Amino acid sequence: MALYGMLVSRTSIKSDGDLFFELFRYKLPHIANICPEMIQSVDLVAGQWGAVGSVIRWNYSIGAYVRASTCILNFTCK
Repeated sequence: MALYGMLVSRTSIKSDGDLFFELFRYKLPHIANICPEMIQSVDLVAGQWGAVGSVIRWNYSIGAYVRASTCILNFTCK
C-alpha cells in the first residue's frame, strides 16, 4: 500500500531564502553532496531540473533503513 499526499513544511534557515529556493529548484542533485549521510542520491526520472511536473527520485536513509521515494515537483513562485 502506497502513501500519497503533499508534504508542506515550514522551518527556519540561516541563509538567504533565495539561495535556499535556488538549491531546491535548480541544484537539487547537490543536496546529496551537502548531507551524504542522509541523502545518497537525487536523480531526475522525467522532465528537466527546476521544471514543474519533473519527476525526481530520492535515495535516502533514516537511521539504519535505506529508502527510495519518487516525487513530482510542484513549485509555485509568488
